[in-house]
Amino acid sequence: MSASDNSSGPNGAPSATEAQPRDARSLGDHCRRIHHDAQALAIAVQEATDELERFLTEQVEERPYTTLGVAAGVGYVLGGGLRSRLTAMVVGSATRLAMALAARELAARVSPGASASVQNESS
Repeated sequence: MSASDNSSGPNGAPSATEAQPRDARSLGDHCRRIHHDAQALAIAVQEATDELERFLTEQVEERPYTTLGVAAGVGYVLGGGLRSRLTAMVVGSATRLAMALAARELAARVSPGASASVQNESS
């Protein structure tokens, strides 16, 4: 047997000693690619964070009360406020008020004379 016959395993496959350098190179290449991708991801996340910070700063400067209201609403929802009794009471009251206003508006459109006489009588 020659030296080349000893270096090959069954079916002509490289022996374990020959496969290690290629695997080590491949592993090193994978590690470098992973490191490069992780750096690219970190840069993208940093850019997105900077852009979000600029946007929020701009919104706070232009619309401070709206921003405060949105922040309070988001905090209320994230804090589990949607399942509270207070929320059920407020939503129920708002729904009844909206329905009453809609009914009044509908009545005024259906019979304009009737709503005018009701307004005159109440004055």
